[in-house]
Amino acid sequence: MRTRRGRAGFTLIELAVTLLVIGIVTATLLPRLPDPGAWRLKSAARKLAATITYVYSRSVATQLTYRLTLDLDGRRYFISLLNTGRQFEPVELAFARETRLPARVFFVDAQSPAQGRVNTGAAHIHFLPTGFVERSEIHLRDEDGTEFTLQVSPLTGEVTILEGHVEQQERRA
Repeated sequence: MRTRRGRAGFTLIELAVTLLVIGIVTATLLPRLPDPGAWRLKSAARKLAATITYVYSRSVATQLTYRLTLDLDGRRYFISLLNTGRQFEPVELAFARETRLPARVFFVDAQSPAQGRVNTGAAHIHFLPTGFVERSEIHLRDEDGTEFTLQVSPLTGEVTILEGHVEQQERRA
C-alpha cells in the first residue's frame, strides 16, 4: 500500500488570495452598514413616540389625566398620574416605564403651549381624558449632531418623527 503525503496547510498564495477576497467584501459592505449612533437616536425617537401614543390611548380609555415628564438634564422621561389630591404622582404603566435615553443621545429642547420652549430642567406634556394632548414638539440629538423632531398632534395623539430640527411653523408651510 502506498500512502500519499498530503499537504498539511495552506500556501502563502492561498492565504493572500483569501485575505484579499475578505478585504474586498468588507470594503464594499462596510459603507452600507447602519451607523450605530444614528440607530440609537432613531430607536430612542421611536420608543418615545410609542410611549406618547400609548399614554394618549390610556388616558382616553381610563378617563384619567396623565403627564409625561421629560427630564432634559437627566436624559430620561416618565409618566405621572393626576391623583385625587390634584397632584401628579409617578406611575409605572405596562408599556410606559421610566426610560433613560441611550448613551450619547440627548434632549435638545421641548415645547408646548403651556410651558413654551424648555431647554433645561423638566418639560411636561399633559394628556386629558377628553382625548386631547397638548401640541408638543421634542428635539433629540446624538453626539454627532444628528437630530430628530417629534411632533405631537393635539387631537389624535399621533406622533410624527421628522429628520432634522424642524419647528412646527416650518412643517405647516
